[in-house]
Amino acid sequence: MVNIRSVIYINGIVVCCLAGVLAIPLMYDCIFNNSKCFGIFAPSIIANIFLGGLMVLSCRTSSKLFVTSKDTFLLVITVWISTAIICSFPFYVYSGVKLRFISALFESVSGITTTGVTVYQDVEVLPMALNLWRFILHFIGGVGIIAIGIIILPVMRIGGMQLFQTENSDKSQKIFPRATQTIKFFIGLYILLICVFAFCLKMSGMRTFDSICHGISAISTGGFSTKNLGIEFFKSARIKFIMSFGMFIGGITFLEIIKCLKFRVRSFLANQQIVGYLKLVSFMVFVPIFTTLVTNGEQITLEAIATHVHATISAITTTGLNFSDYNPSNMLMLLLAIVGGCSGSTTGGIKIFRIQILFAVLKHHICKLVRPFDISFPKYQGKKIDDMLTKSVISFIISLIIVFVISCVFLEIFTDMSSSEISYRVFSCLLNLGCGEKFELLSAISKIVLICDMIAGRLEIIPAFIIFSKIFWKE
Repeated sequence: MVNIRSVIYINGIVVCCLAGVLAIPLMYDCIFNNSKCFGIFAPSIIANIFLGGLMVLSCRTSSKLFVTSKDTFLLVITVWISTAIICSFPFYVYSGVKLRFISALFESVSGITTTGVTVYQDVEVLPMALNLWRFILHFIGGVGIIAIGIIILPVMRIGGMQLFQTENSDKSQKIFPRATQTIKFFIGLYILLICVFAFCLKMSGMRTFDSICHGISAISTGGFSTKNLGIEFFKSARIKFIMSFGMFIGGITFLEIIKCLKFRVRSFLANQQIVGYLKLVSFMVFVPIFTTLVTNGEQITLEAIATHVHATISAITTTGLNFSDYNPSNMLMLLLAIVGGCSGSTTGGIKIFRIQILFAVLKHHICKLVRPFDISFPKYQGKKIDDMLTKSVISFIISLIIVFVISCVFLEIFTDMSSSEISYRVFSCLLNLGCGEKFELLSAISKIVLICDMIAGRLEIIPAFIIFSKIFWKE
C-alpha cells in the first residue's frame, strides 16, 4: 500500500523550501528595482509557507519517516507537479502581462523541465525579478534532473538507469561514502560552472544580469533567454562559442565529471557513453565545416562557424536556445535531439547509453543469426547486458512512442495545426528540446497535453505509466 502521508509530508517540506527560493528574486527586486515586484513574490511566499506548513503539520507523525520503493514513484511525480504549480504563482499574479493559470503553469513547467519554450510574446518587457525567476526555475530543474538521474532512477530501475548504479558500486571508485555528500558536491560544482560561464559571458560583453541568466541556461541546457532573439541578439561569435561550450558541459554526466576531478581523466575517457558523446559532438560539429571547405571551396566566417556550432550543440543537448533556422523540415537537428546527451546530465532525449545498448544487442543478434552456436553475449562497458536491462531500455522507447502518438492524436482533435507542426511541437516538449513559437496561441487543452509531455519526458516516461497502472494501487 502506498504511504500517502509520507508523500504529502515530503511534498510539504519541498513547498516550504520553495518559499525560501522565491525570496531570491524578491531580495533582488528590493535591492535593484525599488521593490516594484513586491506584490508578485510576497503573496507567493506567504501562500507557500501556509500550504507547505499545512501539509507538514497535517501529516507529521512521531514515528520515523519511512518511504518504500513503491512510494518513491508517486513521490517523484508529485514533487515535480507540486513544484510546477507553486512556481507558477508569480507568473499568474503578475498583472503586466496577464496570463491564465494554464499559461502560467506552462511557463513554470517549461522552466523546471528545462524545456525552454515560453508563452510570453515579449520577454524583454518582463520585470527583471520575474525574468530572474524564470532562470531560477532552470536552476531548480537542472539540479533536480541530475539528482533523479544519479540517485533516484537507478534505485527505481527505470529505463536502464540501474546500469549506472552498478557501475558506481565499486568501493575503490566510490566518490563519497554517502549520497548526500555526492549531492552537495555536484550542487557546488553546478553553481561553480554557472559562475565560471557567467563570468566569461560578462567578459565577452554581456550585462551582468544577462550573463548570469544565460550562464544558468547553458549549464542547465534550458533554453530561456532574456532577449526575444536569444543569443542572436548579441551578435557575437565569442558569446556563441562560450554558450556552446557551456551546453556541451551540461550534456555530460555530472557524476563522471566529479569522478574525473576526484580520480583521473583516464577513467573519464574510459566511459563508453562519454566517448560516444564526444564522437557525436565532434562529428556533427567538424564534418559539415570540413565538407564545406573542401567540397565547395568556400570561405567560412567565424560568425558562421559559431552559429553552426551553437545550433548543433543546442540540438544534441536538447537546449533549443532560440534557433532562427529551426523548422519542422530541419530533420537532422530533430534527430540529434532525439538521441540527446548523456544520462545524469541536464539534457533530454533518449540518451546516448540507450542507443549504445540497443546497438550492442542488435549487433549480437546479427552475429547469432550468422553463427548460431556462438556462445558470446552483448556487452556494455565490458560487462554483460542482462535481459532486464535490455527490456528496460526497450520499454522506455516503446513508452516514448506511445506518449508521442497519444499526444499527437489529442492535438489533432483539439487544434487546427498541420500534422507536421503538431509532431514537431510534441517532440519539442516530450524531448525537452524547447523549439517552436507562438505557444501562447494554443488552446488550454493543447497546453495541458504539452505540459504532461514535458513532465513525462523529463521523468523518463515510465514513472507516469506506473502511477496510472491498476497494479500500482493494489496492496
